Amino acid sequence: MSLDGLNAVVFGGCGGIGIAIGQRLLQEGVKKLFILDVAELSDANLARLREHSRDAQLLCKACDVSNRTELKQILEKDVLEALGCVDILVNSAGIVEDEVPDKVIAVNLTGVINSCLIALTKMSRANGGKGGVIVNVASIAGLEPVTFLPTYCATKHGIVGFTRSLGVQPVFNETGVKFITICPGGTRTPMFQNCKILYTEVKVLQKMFQELKRYKPQSPDAVADCVIQAILKGENGSTWICNDGEISVHSFPQSKYL
Repeated sequence: MSLDGLNAVVFGGCGGIGIAIGQRLLQEGVKKLFILDVAELSDANLARLREHSRDAQLLCKACDVSNRTELKQILEKDVLEALGCVDILVNSAGIVEDEVPDKVIAVNLTGVINSCLIALTKMSRANGGKGGVIVNVASIAGLEPVTFLPTYCATKHGIVGFTRSLGVQPVFNETGVKFITICPGGTRTPMFQNCKILYTEVKVLQKMFQELKRYKPQSPDAVADCVIQAILKGENGSTWICNDGEISVHSFPQSKYL
């Protein structure tokens, strides 16, 4: 598979892992890149993207993934009018913790579910689309418990389960859309570096959380490389891990109940 001349949408693409993914997509020949984020694309980050492709069309629009009405309007109108079709969709927007758990769930999980389902309808070959690839960025916290970040952990487990549920052959046969999950370990992003408060009164969790700050995170570029490898080589429904800069495909045990 080649990405040359394709159209891509990246949620959370104005910084951190998202902008690193955008850079790598442009390096691989993506023709049109549409970035959706609650934050604005800074001039510095726009210049970083331009370094990797002078010819590609770059678009950016503010989007709150937790607002389904806004999300649907932007994907179905703004994005499709600008791109014509979506070949690659990457969900990389996310937050760590908030005083209100509902917000973490709305951004990290509900937003991902809504963007996938809205995009799938338009990308599906059954509806006249071309098919494509949807990549959801979860976390190693979606594979193992993270005691001091329980809500965040729950949302990432949800992404893994949701993506694997759609990444099955019958869905691909009808839609032509491949679903892939990326599970990064700790990564050097503003979200990671600015996470200084844990909203809990459980003291032992506070202590464990503070110990996390001594953890040496990996580069966002390593995660972006993982995303590109997964798009190019990954099987439908596969889950990829990028931890300490090392990339691997995760093996789940065979289902025992279904």
